[in-house]
Amino acid sequence: MKKRYYYYRANAGGTAFASGEYSFCTTSQAFTIHGDSNCAARRYETQGFRKLDTGETATRFTLTLNAAAGAPAGQPPAAPQGSAPGTFGEPYTDNVILQDCHSDGQRACSFHAGGTKFFVYDDGRTPQFVFAAMEALDPGTPLTVEGDLEAVYDRTADVVLRDAAVRPWTEHDGLLNKLQGHWYSVDDPNAQFTVLGAERDNTYDGAYAGREYLSVSGWCQDFDGSGPYLYAREEETGEDYCYVIDYVDHLELTLMFLPRGNLLQYRKLD
Repeated sequence: MKKRYYYYRANAGGTAFASGEYSFCTTSQAFTIHGDSNCAARRYETQGFRKLDTGETATRFTLTLNAAAGAPAGQPPAAPQGSAPGTFGEPYTDNVILQDCHSDGQRACSFHAGGTKFFVYDDGRTPQFVFAAMEALDPGTPLTVEGDLEAVYDRTADVVLRDAAVRPWTEHDGLLNKLQGHWYSVDDPNAQFTVLGAERDNTYDGAYAGREYLSVSGWCQDFDGSGPYLYAREEETGEDYCYVIDYVDHLELTLMFLPRGNLLQYRKLD
């Protein structure tokens, strides 16, 4: 394969059942369109697409789109109230961290667990109360979710949910909450990052340097017992890193990078 990432959408019976958070200009004919802004002014439509990660080493890849079990061909899948676990994929229940909700192209919410970013789309299968519940919450809110795991990629996954509820905050949830905000390195103030929810956006001298998925727990890879640990997984490459959270308050942060053990000191800008 020449490319790793592809963008796709699919319709059934005139209704989109595979579309997502990435918006592009489209037309009903075969097209090559440069740029994804000012679509209407250029007489194009704006449509939502999903991002497909085929992996770092794949030479061939097949994507199969199926309607929900029992749904007539060409019809959107039915909402899952009362549906049995496993209707739309492998049954899935987990404690997660809410990332965000948006309605750009298609209504969707995302959350993090264990270095993976999960997406749930408003395609008729997840009840509306689940979206309403998540949309009312701030990024970084701890949740318990229940549903079906529809598809798993390298660092992301698609889920259909039956329920989502705020769970009691743990000590690790509280530490992640303390990391929220904009920080700069004491040793090199040009090195900065912003934590929102369970994502860290890194910059250097104002230039974007990549995003990482975060989690805080009592272990990280082979390290266990002297935490708490901050686990960071790069969005694009999948490389992962472990840190001990040595100290954090509303203004200062000290991380110990493992396995070298060097201390990294940061101060908050906001």
